[in-house]
Amino acid sequence: MQTAEVPASLDWPVREVGLKKLWTLKWHRKYNTAGPWTTDGGLSSEGRPEWMRRFRDY
Repeated sequence: MQTAEVPASLDWPVREVGLKKLWTLKWHRKYNTAGPWTTDGGLSSEGRPEWMRRFRDY
């Protein structure tokens, strides 16, 4: 069963976002969207916790 989070920003856009996608959102100007928990940061599917591997990659 796939689930999604629904984040809301201060300017009120709302959209469905997958679990792994949360680490790629620019929610603060100093937040690193290529951080260690993203594929841009070098993380592979095997590097994620086992419970998270079944969710879609972005």
